[in-house]
Amino acid sequence: MASRLNSHPSIVCHEEVFLRWVDSEPSLRGWLRATGKPQWMRGMPGTRNAFVRSLLPGSQLAGKTGAIGFKVMYNQMSLWPALAYLVPRAGRWLEDPVFRSWLHANRVLVIHTLRRNHLKILASHQLAAESGRFHSRDAGTPEHRVVLPVPGLKARLLRIASAERAARSVVRNLPSIEVYYEDYIGARGAADDALLCRALGQPVPATGLASSLTKVASDDLRETVKNYEQIAAHLSGTRFERFLT
Repeated sequence: MASRLNSHPSIVCHEEVFLRWVDSEPSLRGWLRATGKPQWMRGMPGTRNAFVRSLLPGSQLAGKTGAIGFKVMYNQMSLWPALAYLVPRAGRWLEDPVFRSWLHANRVLVIHTLRRNHLKILASHQLAAESGRFHSRDAGTPEHRVVLPVPGLKARLLRIASAERAARSVVRNLPSIEVYYEDYIGARGAADDALLCRALGQPVPATGLASSLTKVASDDLRETVKNYEQIAAHLSGTRFERFLT
């Protein structure tokens, strides 16, 4: 979605600017280094506000940028992202209150991207951990299969649902749009692009939005997960069985 929004001539969507090990700029890590501030200040309320203000259009962007934004993962709203990843509700308690106030004061539009199949989220994360990427710009990317650990699998699926609930709570009083990944990469993609452009006050380009990224994994879990039958037996008859399809 970020790459498709970036294909619009008047929209800028930065990557995960709060990610500690981000390999692209701008980033909070790079901004702290450039301004001579220690990295531990990322855990101080207000630091993110100062950094985000540096992302807003300056003289070099003024006049051609109609909307600007950045990606934020659920746990990155917390001053303690590692804890927020493991315990989403705790992350909710440890949100940066100054940053949250800034979001509300500026009525920031939140594009909340979700995925219906939480098991595929785990498969994607495992694939990214092993291959180092979620997507590829190579059309002929070879298939890679992963093994999903069975111990703790249900707890990991519960954590994803908990993180979604916490995120919805964060954006409850902000203008927001929910977009489901399964729809966006399918037939609804163009309609969702048009919806997002309208919400951002920008016309849809005549050629639409485009991305050079392609999926790394197959959409069929049987082709992606080596121990699929073991996973299926473990989740059969539980609330998570619906994720097996």
